[in-house]
Amino acid sequence: MKKNLSHSLKERLITAIAYIWYRLDRRHREITRRNLEFAYGAELGPAERERLARAVFRHFILFGWETLELLLAPLSWIRRRVVILGQENLDRALAQGRGAIVIAAHAGNWEYTVLGYGLQYGPAGVVGRELDHPWGRALARYLRERGGNAMVGKQRGLKGILGQLKLNRPVGIVIDQNTTTSGGLLVDFFGKPARTTPVAAILARHRDIPVVPGFSRRLSGGSPLMVIFPPIPMEKSKDADADILRHVQLQNRAVEAWVRSCPEQWLWLHRRWKNQFPQIYE
Repeated sequence: MKKNLSHSLKERLITAIAYIWYRLDRRHREITRRNLEFAYGAELGPAERERLARAVFRHFILFGWETLELLLAPLSWIRRRVVILGQENLDRALAQGRGAIVIAAHAGNWEYTVLGYGLQYGPAGVVGRELDHPWGRALARYLRERGGNAMVGKQRGLKGILGQLKLNRPVGIVIDQNTTTSGGLLVDFFGKPARTTPVAAILARHRDIPVVPGFSRRLSGGSPLMVIFPPIPMEKSKDADADILRHVQLQNRAVEAWVRSCPEQWLWLHRRWKNQFPQIYE
């Protein structure tokens, strides 16, 4: 009974904090609303979009709560909580001996599941941006390496990724954020062109590295879930640029399908289409 009461108090507290955040943070509230309207159009009415926007804020308050667990809870407890499906798909990719790129999205609690993956199946490389503040940078690295994974700073880029692949490890790259014009290719996302990093596709085309989708979400009972899908095939032609563009589009389709399955758990607070459609964020 005490456990149920504690859970109920936690849920009420998270709901209250999310409500306050949603009311006070006008900037991110408007970004979320406009993203949802831009992405879904007539698929969702105003009331449904508003409900979804509020659910997104609640998801990220819960994400923060779970981050405290990642920093403080025993690793054995975290290991038991994480549910991973489809590891056989990654095993087959790694059997080739060249490592594998796992494309991920800002869905569910991706930090939680990748830590759990390292505890259950061994080290993985995790590509992430090094934070500017020294304390934040140290905390992020501790979080990502606590379970045995190796963080690869985006500043090191390709060199760090190749180093992990040489160890025949999976390397996780989150691909669902906007990039610079020079750093990304234009492919459809929710039917609208969006800049997307081509790193995984380039490695697939020129080095035959398998690219495996691995996406996360929170189950209804609270357990973090990661689902690993079969590799995205790289079809080679005489036109390498066209091959890479086609592969990046397939990656985006996989991300979109996952986001549509649990939209309240994706990062709608990010200006995903700001390069091509800055006016929606004005």
